[in-house]
Amino acid sequence: MIEDNPADVRLMIEAIREAGLSNMVTTRYAYDGDEALTIMDSADNIGEPFHMVLLDLNMPKINGKELLARIKNDERFERIPVFIMTNSDYKNDMIDCYNLRADAYIQKPTDFKRLIDFFIAVKRSLEMNHRLSVFQIEKSYEEMRIAV
Repeated sequence: MIEDNPADVRLMIEAIREAGLSNMVTTRYAYDGDEALTIMDSADNIGEPFHMVLLDLNMPKINGKELLARIKNDERFERIPVFIMTNSDYKNDMIDCYNLRADAYIQKPTDFKRLIDFFIAVKRSLEMNHRLSVFQIEKSYEEMRIAV
């Protein structure tokens, strides 16, 4: 999770717990892109690679788009699913992120229940596939949105 807003980090950690996902995943947090790259390098060096990245766009030092480009252009990390979770609703941000090979672009839910729903979708993907499936996460998340 790469997020510069401590309140958003707390909400996401709480949503992970509420979704029943906290016993299935290890959550690491970075405040900015520099810190994220350091953590990812260290994890890779000790054989504990990342399986998913939640990335905010608007961060200090290295912004989200630049970090996304670095992740996707590094052969060690290029296959890691990167989910952009941002407050930005600018169409060009979304297009830029998909052009940089983001796996999903999600506006941060303003409703805590929707954030929990996202992490429930992640949990379902892990339970069904024993790995993350971007397609399954997006499908489950959309189904929960429609059901409301």
